[in-house]
Amino acid sequence: MIEQYHHKLTNSFMLWFDNYLLTKGQAYTNHTGVKLEHYSDDRIDSAYKAYGSPYKQWVFDSSVSGAVIPDGVTVGNTPTGSYNSLVSGREGMALDFDNGRALVETSNENYEVTADFSVKDFNLYFTNETEEDLIVENKYTINSRVPSAGFGPIEPYDQVIPAVFFNTNTSNNKGFAFGGMEETTTTITATVMSEDSYMLDGVLSIFNDSKNESIALIPISEHPFNEFNDLKEGSFNYKDLSESHNKCGSLYINNVNTSKLTDRARKSLSNNIFVGFVDFEIQQHRFRHQ
Repeated sequence: MIEQYHHKLTNSFMLWFDNYLLTKGQAYTNHTGVKLEHYSDDRIDSAYKAYGSPYKQWVFDSSVSGAVIPDGVTVGNTPTGSYNSLVSGREGMALDFDNGRALVETSNENYEVTADFSVKDFNLYFTNETEEDLIVENKYTINSRVPSAGFGPIEPYDQVIPAVFFNTNTSNNKGFAFGGMEETTTTITATVMSEDSYMLDGVLSIFNDSKNESIALIPISEHPFNEFNDLKEGSFNYKDLSESHNKCGSLYINNVNTSKLTDRARKSLSNNIFVGFVDFEIQQHRFRHQ
């Protein structure tokens, strides 16, 4: 299937939200010299060995001031993995930013691998589950950002909290101007799950002030990740990419509402987490028949 408007919208919104939270809230923590531990992963090619960190979702956007964006890892005492444009990838390895790990092309499982990186305060996930299902099922493991947390590698692929889960609720078109221009309105709900009320209130405050912001419409083909969740071009700068697409019919945040789960309702959850919601009303004026 060829790319549709909804594909562009969700890709654009996720990239914008990630950058907005990281820059406005400095919502990340830098780590240096972290030892990555080997573990088995049957989903990856047998030529690679997985070395994982204790955290999911490393920062990958170089426009985030102060964040440490890894350009490889250190194997033994040798830096490796820098991007090589001639092969359109890293030499001998891949960085999995989404799962917080390095995939090293070797048959040796006993390398000492270390890395420098920044960890997001909140993981980001798009989901088809409703807010009620997310809260009631509460099936997510807590991957604490507190420094005293365990230092073993976090399992890949599972969704963990603290996190923000996005769900597209409704979308509709209505006539806007002569000539066939229509106004497309889409509502997206962000369900925020946090370890404490301070972090939850911070996220709600940041995005409560995002009303009237514009979001560059970026095609999904320009999403920065490849099949390894590594950067396709070796680096990614959201600010530069969004500026190059601002003339392509930006999205507009027409309205934002925030709310929180009450303490009484929260205490009934199996995990002692804090839950809030951000409801976005996003509009674009477009000629959908073209």
